[in-house]
Amino acid sequence: REAADGDGTKDIVVSENWLVLLFKELEKQGITLPERFSEDELRRFHMAANGDLSILVSSVKKTIRWRETFHILTLQELEKWSHLVFWHGFDTTLRPCLVIRLGLACSSIAPRDRPCFGQAVVSQIDHGIIHLTNEEDPRITVLLDCHGISPFKFPMQMMRSFVNLVQENYPNRLGVLIVVRLPPVVRVIAQTFIQLLKPSTKQKLRFEGESYKKTLAEFLQIVPAFLGGKCNCSRCKKPRDSSLIQAGEGSRSRSLTSAGSRSPVSDMDLDEELEELPSPYNCENAIRAAVVGLLMVWIFVAFLAGMNDPQSIP
Repeated sequence: REAADGDGTKDIVVSENWLVLLFKELEKQGITLPERFSEDELRRFHMAANGDLSILVSSVKKTIRWRETFHILTLQELEKWSHLVFWHGFDTTLRPCLVIRLGLACSSIAPRDRPCFGQAVVSQIDHGIIHLTNEEDPRITVLLDCHGISPFKFPMQMMRSFVNLVQENYPNRLGVLIVVRLPPVVRVIAQTFIQLLKPSTKQKLRFEGESYKKTLAEFLQIVPAFLGGKCNCSRCKKPRDSSLIQAGEGSRSRSLTSAGSRSPVSDMDLDEELEELPSPYNCENAIRAAVVGLLMVWIFVAFLAGMNDPQSIP
């Protein structure tokens, strides 16, 4: 890349050249960009592609196709999942905060409903990016509550599929990921593993133990009541009873989220059953727990890298 002139003119021209080339290539292939793809959004894809035009074109085309087949739930449809995934105020830097109660979801959702839960998480991210982020810092904060998850029973495939979707379709959108109430064995592995990451990445990934309440008070303007805060919003005052998710709701919700020829969860290859390991009463199972814990940590790091920095993983 050429050096900029004194007034920065050459730098601007060179930096915008990729955008012109992208438009020409898409036009040559007969592809029309949806309104959703603003120049700011395209810049994020450009950063994720490390400036490689062929990768950029491929990723934009893939996201366009994904948006044609993946049904983003409406706000009304998201109400069913509002006790498990919801926006809750802002952090101290005015980034909107998405709360995902993964532990509660794993313990209360029937296997056939888990793809729709993943769909709800992706839909909330989409709505938040469009309606809640600000121009100065259009990123989000994610608070992942893992209370109730066992390292011997974890929805690994669900998390992998979700991470892949986020990586490919929402690049450079994560400000910080705060993971609280992890199983102790996983938290120890996490705290060791993140030391291998770049400093810029470590700042955006927090695995909190017993002191999570203090950390949340420092990061968030309003801490959810179920995590020790004093919030009185509708989500905190009247948490939905998990028993309301009935066994037969899975098939009904799938038909509800279909829109014409759209497939609501076409890219969500999620497990029908949780991946379970035997009871932890011998050395072999302890090693297995550590392996599963490490995989869980790697998934969290991949989520962070995909939404923030494509070079984050060592």
